Amino acid sequence: MVKKAVMGIFILTLTLTLMASCIVAVPRDMSYDDTINEGWVAGPDAVIEAGGLSSFVILPDGSLWGWGWNYHSQLGDGTTIDRYRPIRIMDDVKYVSVGGNHTVVIKTDGSLWSWGRNIHGQLGDGTIENRPYPTRIMDDVTAVSAGGLHTMAITADGSLWGWGLNLRGEVGDGTAKDQLYPVHIMDDVMAVYAGMGHTMAIKNDGSLWGWGSNIEGQVGDGTTENRLYPVRILNDVAYVSAGVDHTMAIKNDGSLWGWGGGGYRVGAEQNFGQIGDGERITRHNPLRVMDDVIQISAGGGHTMAIREGGSLWGWGLNSIGQVVDGTAVEDREDYSRPTPRKILNDVVAVSAGFFHNLAITSDGSLWSWGWNEHGQLGDGTTQARNRPVRIMQPPQ
Repeated sequence: MVKKAVMGIFILTLTLTLMASCIVAVPRDMSYDDTINEGWVAGPDAVIEAGGLSSFVILPDGSLWGWGWNYHSQLGDGTTIDRYRPIRIMDDVKYVSVGGNHTVVIKTDGSLWSWGRNIHGQLGDGTIENRPYPTRIMDDVTAVSAGGLHTMAITADGSLWGWGLNLRGEVGDGTAKDQLYPVHIMDDVMAVYAGMGHTMAIKNDGSLWGWGSNIEGQVGDGTTENRLYPVRILNDVAYVSAGVDHTMAIKNDGSLWGWGGGGYRVGAEQNFGQIGDGERITRHNPLRVMDDVIQISAGGGHTMAIREGGSLWGWGLNSIGQVVDGTAVEDREDYSRPTPRKILNDVVAVSAGFFHNLAITSDGSLWSWGWNEHGQLGDGTTQARNRPVRIMQPPQ
């Protein structure tokens, strides 16, 4: 138990240290010259996913493309080489989700495939061996979400399954034991989202349930106690997104709610402003943030939201331009943006990673911004961007 506790503290410390390390100054003028980048028009129906430090897109033809950090083979191309522009991974893909260092996809036939890091069994193949190529895990899957070191999936009958790291109860089976194979958690589930160390699920009746790590109040039950079993949090929920230490949910009336926090110190009451209520205060209960929201994505320490009409809004940690207001971070007092600010118009999809974002506009163009050390922006460089840039057209 002591060993597991130490590992949990290590994971949390590593996450927060990585976040703090990205609070650095970036050049003020980082506008991008599109004359050297024609950009990639993937179509408004493309599916995007910003993972920890890597990115993916599914084109309307079902082809999956990836780029960015690949140290653990999380891109699935059989190598450990970072990719600075999109490369083709596989075909007939319907959905993709990226965790800290692993990737899971659902193919058009309902089969679930995974690859990348597998130290806690997060791939679900019964081993702890990393996989450089896609490996088939289970069938009849309708939804999947990759967390920090665990994975959750919904099958066609509405049953929810989980596996991987379970130190803080993030799998939700009532234990703190890692699971190398999928285990059944609950039924009548229509949506699930795995965060860094916690999980949120929406049942068919619109009720929202949460479990796992709760030290920052990210489960939303009013406490900071880890939960090994699902606990009911809200009703009338249409969509949910779980970040590293915060959670955002959209109710059926379009209102956006947020809770949790996460900052420099585990359990601190100060955070990066990722809730969006204008404060840098950790919230243990759901708090109403804004209205008329149709899509939400919770990142490492920031949040992105699309409102009715297609306007994109962002708030929270802005250390490397992830809130994209075009400014530089020159001191610690200016690293966050706790109040929502408008970023783009005509946006149809958005995905927030640890420190970068992806978006699709109504004309089908792919855009990215934020940290880019591993090429996760897909613009062919490793230059951080505090304004949206076009993702490069892959080689023909």
